[in-house]
Amino acid sequence: MIKIIKASVLSVLIWLTACSTGGDYREGADLKKAAHFNVQLGSGYLAQNKLQLAKKKLTKALEQDPDNALAHSTMALLLEKVGQTEDIESHYEEAMSLDPENSDINNNFGTYLCNRGRFDEAQKLFKKAIDDPYYKTPVVAMINAGKCAMLNSNFELAESFFRRALRVDSRSSAALYYMAELGSKTNRYLMTRAYMQRYHTVVNPSAQSLWVQIQAENALDDKVFMRQLIQKIIKKFPDSDEAGKAMRLMR
Repeated sequence: MIKIIKASVLSVLIWLTACSTGGDYREGADLKKAAHFNVQLGSGYLAQNKLQLAKKKLTKALEQDPDNALAHSTMALLLEKVGQTEDIESHYEEAMSLDPENSDINNNFGTYLCNRGRFDEAQKLFKKAIDDPYYKTPVVAMINAGKCAMLNSNFELAESFFRRALRVDSRSSAALYYMAELGSKTNRYLMTRAYMQRYHTVVNPSAQSLWVQIQAENALDDKVFMRQLIQKIIKKFPDSDEAGKAMRLMR
């Protein structure tokens, strides 16, 4: 345990030094190791929304090691974020050819394909990630598969994925939210009420989640509870679009 902590501290120190100097980690390492480190830096910058720095590090990583699958997949994520669609798919395909069993890559590429209406291709990649016994975050792939099925109006399949995610993690806020949303889409408003109540025990209400619940209570004709929720959304999120919609229901 002590060695792990020391290694983590050392990694952080190296990270901070590299970030502060803007240099590339080359000394004492071959190009593949340097590329790996630049990918980690690029991923960190992407998470911080420092997109120019992320692009610089990922481009450098690909120059150092063109066969780094993670560099290709992370570059694809960056290009998606900035809306440069031209090379996204080629980076994902290269990443897949280099590391076809990488479940993170399968999940991310599946999400990309689903957002472009290529539902069957996307579901194959989600299934591959979900079926990987070593994948650390299968719930993420299950939820993405469910969202993709819902986008394709396959509500039965979507529900099966969300329920499967909840069997793994009963407090998954995303799965609870999408189950509530699915209830509304299929006119099962008691289901929406139940899952939104569970959702609000896991995370604080948002304007969006309160609006979903308000619509369900309106459909269930529970005017008393609906008005309580409307008062809540107006008080907590007075400038939100959802508050405006909710106020119109009171007229």
